[in-house]
Amino acid sequence: MAQKSDDQQQQVNFNIDPNKTPVYYTDGYLVSSNENTVILSFSQAVNDGSRQNIVARVAMPLPQAKAFLATLNDHLEKFER
Repeated sequence: MAQKSDDQQQQVNFNIDPNKTPVYYTDGYLVSSNENTVILSFSQAVNDGSRQNIVARVAMPLPQAKAFLATLNDHLEKFER
């Protein structure tokens, strides 16, 4: 497959079925990684908050994690204005 330049980024459509895609509130997170992959683990507090249960994990390659971080930073900066 040929590489696309930055000015030729591919359009992707996202579909979300609210009946099949849960939304989890998170009280905490863990980040782990190796040289190729970043894993984000999200948790919810249990009872008095001294314990956390992992409710979702997301793994992505390092370039995608960097793009995610840039997008998240951009979004937060716009939201804080």
